[in-house]
This record gives sequence, structure tokens and C-alpha cells, in this order.
Amino acid sequence: MAVIDRVKRLISKGRKGAATLEFVMILPLVILMCVVVWQLIVAGMALWEAQSALKNGVRLAASSGSAKEAEREGRSSFQGSDYYSLDSYKVEIKDKQAIAKAKVKIKVLFMSSSPITYTSSAKTPLYDDARSQLAGSMTLAGPLVTSGGRFGPPVKNMNVTSSFGMRFHPVKKVYKLHTGTDFAGGVGTPIYAAGDGVVTRAGPSRGYGNLIIINHGNGLETWYAHMFSHQIGVRVGDRVKRGDHIAGIGNAGYSTGAHLHFEVRYNGKPVNPMPYLNGG
Repeated sequence: MAVIDRVKRLISKGRKGAATLEFVMILPLVILMCVVVWQLIVAGMALWEAQSALKNGVRLAASSGSAKEAEREGRSSFQGSDYYSLDSYKVEIKDKQAIAKAKVKIKVLFMSSSPITYTSSAKTPLYDDARSQLAGSMTLAGPLVTSGGRFGPPVKNMNVTSSFGMRFHPVKKVYKLHTGTDFAGGVGTPIYAAGDGVVTRAGPSRGYGNLIIINHGNGLETWYAHMFSHQIGVRVGDRVKRGDHIAGIGNAGYSTGAHLHFEVRYNGKPVNPMPYLNGG
């Protein structure tokens, strides 16, 4: 019996040794796969931001006719990170077309080798219609006369593309609260003040692109986002009336297409805008 017990102990010890050897061999492969997957994620994020910056550049150049401002807006819309950066970005208007070119450097993770470079371009015809070229000008639309809810509609045709509430963020790729309601519209579509108030912000705001905030008193504010800077027709301190034309729809910031992101905030907290618009 003692001999049998000794044999069993040897077999058990051998199995443990084999398992340890397998673990030691597999661990580096697992680590390598994780690095490769993370490198692909980083590259995908860099390409996504580059394409977004290119689209922003050509759309703004096509609507405004200003390559310089389009280039500035395109650069500002590229957020970048510790792993990738915008090496060069240029917008030009040539042969009745808006053309944007971008070069992105992507770091090779955990290596000192030269970064990967990605070069791409985008172009679109200039808007020939004079009304489209001057999108955002405050002379193009009169007041929007409204009735009904606590606030009037911020756009004439309220085609909702994304509602208030939890959702999967289309740019950040995370599940988070969508703090407003998105209304579809072409670049330059007039945006109207939802109520009487004072403008407390009108300019750049990172993910919002450009942001207008109107204080209506009693803790209520309305926020209007994603315009290009040249489309903003109000300044901080301006008093506006319900239905005043304050801006034009754009596609700046964290945006995958032209739309108005509209928020209602009560005492600083975002709330569902639709009851305020529908009189609920």
C-alpha cells in the first residue's frame, strides 16, 4: 500500500507541474492578445476622430465659404489622447469644392518605435444656394411665433432623432445619460430661443462644439449645442424673446451628423425637455 501511495503522490505532483508550465506558456500569449486588441481600439478611435474632423471641416467650409474658420473648427473638434494626436490638418476651397486633409499619429503601445501614421481626406461641393452659404445669418429668419408649452419649439420642424434618457453614446461608445433631446436638421437650419431670457453663454464648449445657454429665471435654463461658431447670432448679456432666431444648426463637437442638441435645466440639473415643449 505504501508503494501505491507513493506512485499516486508522484502522479499528482507531475500534474501540478504540467499545469504550472502550461500557465507560464499561455500567460504571455494572453498579454500579447490584450495589447493587440487595445492597439486596435486606439487606432479605431483615432480614425473615428479624424473622419469626424474632416467632415466638420468640409461641411463648414462648404456652408460658410471660409477655409480658415473651417480649419480652426475642424482642429478643435479633434479631441486626441495620450495615444494619438493630430499631426496636420488643412482645409482649402478649390474648384468650387471644400477639401479637408488630415494626418494622425498613433502611438505603438509599449514600444519606442516610430508611431503609425494615418492620412485621409474628404471633400464636398460648395453650397451654391445663397441662402445655404449664409446659413446662420440672423437676417434669414424672422421670429417663430408659438404657443402651447412653457417653452416654444427651438426648431420649426421638431423631428426627434434621440430622446432624453440613458443611451449608448455614439461617439464615446459608453452607456450614459443623454441630457437633452436631439432634433434633426440641415446645416444652417434656424434655431430659435425657446423662451424670454438672458444669454449667459455663447461660444465653444468641448463636446457640445459651441453652446448657447439662456437663463429664463426661476432656476430654468435652455441649452442649444453643436453649432459652428460663425452660426451664433447672440452674445453673452443679450436679452432674447421667445421665438427669436439665435443660431443655425451645425455639427461641431461630439456629433455624428448635423442636428440641434436641446436641453432644459432646472436648478442646474438636466430634465426631460419634451413636457416643457408640449405643455405637459
